[in-house]
Order: sequence, then C-alpha cells, then structure tokens
Amino acid sequence: MAPLAEQSLLADIQKINETTLVAVGERGHILINTNNQGWQQQPVPTNQMLNAVDFVDDQHGWAVGHDAIILATDDGGLHWTVQQNLPDLEKPLMDVHFFDAQHGIAVGAYGLFYRTQDGGQSWVKELHGEVLLEDDQAYLQELRDEDEQLYLQELASVLPHFNRLSAGREGRLYMAGEMGLLAFSDDQGRNWQRIDVHYNGSFFDVMQVPNGEVIAAGLRGNIFQLTDGVWQRIDNPTKSSINSIVAVDADTTVFVGNNGRILTLTKGKLSTFQTEDGKAIINALASPNGLIAVTESGIKQLPLNK
Repeated sequence: MAPLAEQSLLADIQKINETTLVAVGERGHILINTNNQGWQQQPVPTNQMLNAVDFVDDQHGWAVGHDAIILATDDGGLHWTVQQNLPDLEKPLMDVHFFDAQHGIAVGAYGLFYRTQDGGQSWVKELHGEVLLEDDQAYLQELRDEDEQLYLQELASVLPHFNRLSAGREGRLYMAGEMGLLAFSDDQGRNWQRIDVHYNGSFFDVMQVPNGEVIAAGLRGNIFQLTDGVWQRIDNPTKSSINSIVAVDADTTVFVGNNGRILTLTKGKLSTFQTEDGKAIINALASPNGLIAVTESGIKQLPLNK
C-alpha cells in the first residue's frame, strides 16, 4: 500500500453508485471514496499501470491496464483478482466496458480487443478490420482471398490504437482511436461502422451528451461535434490535447486535457481555463462543486470555470 497513492498519477475515475467513487492509476493503485469520507487505497494483486475502470452494478467491476491486464471485483472494489495478464504481449489495454455482469469488452493499443461472455472467467481476442479506412479494407480483403494466415498477421499489424469506449443511446456503443478513428456498434461491439469526420489525428474520447449530440475530442485540442447529421469542428484557441469529455447537463459539456486545461462548452460557446499547476487532467466527473478530477498528480476538486 502506498501512503501517497491519492497524489499519484491516476487515469480514470468512475461512479460505482450515488455514494461511492473509484479511481485507478499507476502502480496498480485503486482508491475508493464512500460518502465523501476520503479516499482509501485497496489491496490489488498487481503493480501495473491501470488505465480504466468500469462497474456494471454496485458489486461487479473491472479494471484494465498495461500488459493487457484485466482485474475484477465482485464486492464493490474492496478486493480484486487477476483475470488476464499478458506481459509478453507488451501492449496496454486502454478501456473496458461491460453491458451486464457477464458480457463485456476490453480494448487497447494496436487494435487489442477482447470479449468475455462469462463475467471475465475467459477472454477471447477479436480482430476488427471493419474500423479501417476503405482502401485498407480492400487491400486486406484481397490478401485474405489469397492467404488467410497472412491476412490475419497483416490485419493485426495495421489496426490503430483503440483509446476509449462510450455508451450512447438505445444500446449504441462508440469507440475513439488513433488515425481519426471514430466508430459505432449496435450489437455490443461485434460489428463496427466507421464514422468519417475527415480528420487523421488521434481521438481520445467520444460521447453522446445529454442533448443527443455526439462529440469527439483528442490530439492538439481538436473537437468535433455531430449536429443534425453533420460533423463540424469546434473552434478551440488552445492546442493542449484533450483527454476526456465530461457531460455536465443538457447545456454544458466539459473537456479536460494536458497542461491543466479545462474547456467548457455551453450552448455553443467555448470558454477556457487553466489550472495553476498546469498538470495534465486525465479524466473527471461532474460534481455540485465543479469537477472531481484525476490528474498526473492525484485527485483534485476543480472548478468548471474561473
């Protein structure tokens, strides 16, 4: 147990329920806060960096990170077990999403994609070439017609990083990744349809916000918004990369990113704020007092605007 875990690099924060929060990060740190009584570090059987956490109910949760590690809990985060650990792979998982206590997926670098249908007792690897650009798909199909094994090797080598999963309305799931990747699935990630926004940089998050619009953000402060079926770039005067999108309410969306940058989009108007320490903000949750954020220097309470 690390006495300063609350001040370490933390990568994700989520609600377990209305009274309990969980945060994960470097060296396998998992911290839980119940009823705003302070953050308590939990015993974890790894020291690997953890990048994301997801709870499907009060008891069942999963965390993923480097070396494709997957941890699970069935007691609300008090105890964790290893479901998968692949150090020889040397690739991180970046996000995890469960549809119910049995069915979930985990995604990561270089197209890593794993699925479980038994609560994580077993994880099966999948390759999703349908997220690639049309020219790449055509090339791979020609290769597949000639040599199935070579096709699989080539597909695994060209898939982009999958950075973030996000649940939308009516069972739709969104995914954001590098090389301009945005995609959605209506069948729990078994099949994906790529979204073309005419941008080749990395997306680090995508979200369907409460008013129904879809927003994606990422490298060098790029923000795109889908309104009435048309993707439009939102003018952002700052160039700090955006790590996460936070839906506050139907009128307000917040973006958090590198250099302590916080952007607030309210009814089409974007305002900016930068924290004094300038530390990267990795993710955040909206709270009555602003944001509860995980940063490169720990958990912080931050304002929406200044």
